[in-house]
Amino acid sequence: MMLNNLLNRRPNLKATAANLTQYDVPPELRDGFVAFLEAAKDVELFHLNPRYLAEHLGLNERATLKLLVAAVHEGLVKLHWDVRCPVCGSYNHRGDSLHDLSHDGQCAMCQAVFAQRLDHEVRVTFSLHPRLRQLPPSANDKNWRTAVDDRLGSTPGQSLLVLPEFQKLFPQEKLLPDESLEVARTALIFTDLAGSTALYAARGDPRAYHLVRMHFDVLFGVADRCGGTVVKNIGDAIMAVFQSPAEALRAALDMQVGIADLNRGRNLTEPEALILKIGVHSGPCLAVTLNDRPDYFGTTVNVAARVQGLSFGNDVVFTEIIRKDAEAGELLKDRKLETMPTLIKGIEGEWLVHRVVVL
Repeated sequence: MMLNNLLNRRPNLKATAANLTQYDVPPELRDGFVAFLEAAKDVELFHLNPRYLAEHLGLNERATLKLLVAAVHEGLVKLHWDVRCPVCGSYNHRGDSLHDLSHDGQCAMCQAVFAQRLDHEVRVTFSLHPRLRQLPPSANDKNWRTAVDDRLGSTPGQSLLVLPEFQKLFPQEKLLPDESLEVARTALIFTDLAGSTALYAARGDPRAYHLVRMHFDVLFGVADRCGGTVVKNIGDAIMAVFQSPAEALRAALDMQVGIADLNRGRNLTEPEALILKIGVHSGPCLAVTLNDRPDYFGTTVNVAARVQGLSFGNDVVFTEIIRKDAEAGELLKDRKLETMPTLIKGIEGEWLVHRVVVL
């Protein structure tokens, strides 16, 4: 009997949550999260909408997702990938891993076949881990969840993929190599360092590499603060992804300021001063797995990379799509733009691009 009691004993919620502090979760936020989990009704803990938790904890969606990702890693909650049918509006649980998602899906209710877009049909929800408390069948109250979603909106799957903590804690979470998911709108930044070859030649590989690493720290930090993440770095260049043009443009402007601060703080003058080139573009693309890591593919990616090539340094070059975005336009209203029609290699037609000098 004593052995059965030991085997059936459930982990202590507060003791398990104590580990959240190692993910930079403040103690007061950890305690508020635990209080929510302890007091919540069963329906509130089954396929929980992150925005509902954000409302209760007084957080924004991104901060809430960072908390939930840490909680998944510690076994407090489980992550679900759910898909909303664009025809009948019903939700279908697709699985607990990105491996369970595919480009096309079929609705279990109306049998409609549709593309499962990461920023539209695909959403993420979370449930209390059954090892802490087994939720009864009555917790699956679709009407209650629909009312929450109608009031707050749902959290798209793309919001999780642009979270650095998710990529760091769950590197195994990626699409199958032969699969892809559409993203109706994403915003991309490509950067590169001007004159890096000369820097390596003038200062030697160790010193130049040290400066390049410091510049990466700046870019990675800015991308996170502005709502995105760095997808990859190639040599001295990075590719970063965001959910909106305004987030990407704000990040690009802040990156230039951050590099200027780095140059000033480290007393970097010629030939060591870092000169950053940045290009920004937005549009649809495909989320894929390349070289065993999450990546993005398509014309939007190609255009963003080509636009970066038009940068002279200490500036941001971006397409007309970025300028026409209402929120991005607010960031530009007091800045002088240099506008130029241009041909982009490999892309048909003439493109209107803009350049703003930041420094």
